[in-house]
Amino acid sequence: MNRLFAPLICVGLLFAQVCAAAETVSFSFAGCVDSRERPVASQADPALPVLVETRLVEGNRVIFYNPSLLPQLLPETRAFLYAHECAWTRLGMPIDLVRSEANAHRADCWAANTLLRSKLVKGDTGLDAIEADLALAEAESARLPAPPRALALSSCVATKPAPRAESHSGTVLKLNENPASPAWNACMQACGNRLYACGRSSNCTTSFDQCTAGCANK
Repeated sequence: MNRLFAPLICVGLLFAQVCAAAETVSFSFAGCVDSRERPVASQADPALPVLVETRLVEGNRVIFYNPSLLPQLLPETRAFLYAHECAWTRLGMPIDLVRSEANAHRADCWAANTLLRSKLVKGDTGLDAIEADLALAEAESARLPAPPRALALSSCVATKPAPRAESHSGTVLKLNENPASPAWNACMQACGNRLYACGRSSNCTTSFDQCTAGCANK
């Protein structure tokens, strides 16, 4: 399947969802924002031996990905892996040390809840499909973000109502249970597109905050 890319914002994570035909959905590895809503660059690297990883480039985190690896993965699975990698920056976790299973689980949960909140996957069925998709042969699993671990995504799902945007409970970021309205999604997408085009300056993030505040009643 040919995966085309364009920016779309969803709770601090920029994805691309170019087509939504009955049987296919396309996502990109096209953006992420940190805990201060600053864009984190993404860059394709066809020589990368793993699907996605974060590196420091001139003191800034950059998410590199290889779009040609593991072509058999579902688009939703690829979106999950990108969201997982984004979470290391979004949640302020270190990338220059050996990654612990505890932090990897935090990243898994942030990714799972983000995809659910944005309706890119639907409930336990969607999460189960991602887990099954990642039950790969050992040689292939080496191309996935470390550390090797068993996924338990259904244990990550928020079970209590949360404020509209985001809230922290313990160590796992939990997102709203109430589904977003089409008008809210469209409003947030427009704000995200403006932020992505504007850049990293304080004026850009201030404008983004004002824009998203206007989406509250959508």
